[in-house]
Amino acid sequence: MVKILSSKLVGGVFIIAAILKLISIDEFEIYIYSFNIFSFLLTTFVSRIIIIGEFILGLFLILKINYKFTWRISLLTLTLFTLFLTYTAIFRQDSNCHCFGELIELSPLESIIKNVILILLLLLSQKSKDKRQKALSEVQSSKFFVLCSSFFVLLVFIISPPDSIYKMLYSTEKEVSSIDLYESFDEVTKIDFKEDEVIFDSISDFNTKENQLIVIVSSGCKYCKLGMKKLSLMMKKEELSAENIDIFIWGSPDGIVNFRKETMTEDYNYWHIMPNKAIDITYGRFPIFIWIKEKDIIKVGDFRDLDDAFFK
Repeated sequence: MVKILSSKLVGGVFIIAAILKLISIDEFEIYIYSFNIFSFLLTTFVSRIIIIGEFILGLFLILKINYKFTWRISLLTLTLFTLFLTYTAIFRQDSNCHCFGELIELSPLESIIKNVILILLLLLSQKSKDKRQKALSEVQSSKFFVLCSSFFVLLVFIISPPDSIYKMLYSTEKEVSSIDLYESFDEVTKIDFKEDEVIFDSISDFNTKENQLIVIVSSGCKYCKLGMKKLSLMMKKEELSAENIDIFIWGSPDGIVNFRKETMTEDYNYWHIMPNKAIDITYGRFPIFIWIKEKDIIKVGDFRDLDDAFFK
């Protein structure tokens, strides 16, 4: 009984991890992208393949389908995850390894301990039932497995599609009020930072550049933070300078300081904009990314439009 429960417990953890990653898929994508291994387009698919793989492994373990093969793949998967987490614990200072998404935060070290426990449970469950019972179990469970796994694949790629697919299914024209945008150039106030303090510089004027990206965000907006974090990672990957990027932000001074830290945008130009003016420009949508060339708006995008091709 202990051996049977051990494999089911490991399978349950795989399934819970997959579901929690899916719930916070945007954060999981950005975390994988931060390792600078894949393009962002490929990252959106890799992240979903990981989620699907974890769910299927968990389902196989619980239902004991192809158990010997599943056991080996599960052990290999946990070993590879542990090696990856060891690298992360040594060379990075991540507060959350995203093994359980955003809802349950685990540091790489905590997740290593969790994986070691799961590996021990797998080793404990190594001996399975006799072949006759196992074969019977596989026949009874195969239809249920196909149904559940097919449903989960559809759930991942239809309800939470990659941005490239999402834009094809739900994309609409992005518009901004150009009149309000140009008016805001005379109204925004330069923000300087001294440690954790915001200083408003009312003397400096906003100047347009030949090529310029203006980002309009709210300091308390979840997707604004994700969008700016994604942008900063893409800029580093492409080795682009941040001098032509201006962030128009509204919110409390503490909120702006936290936004800057969380999004890794310490080198970017920050300007304070009044919330009513920001809403007038974006029609209430945040974040909005506006490419300007020689004072003309040439491209407008939102969080879903931001990918590697956005800079080309």
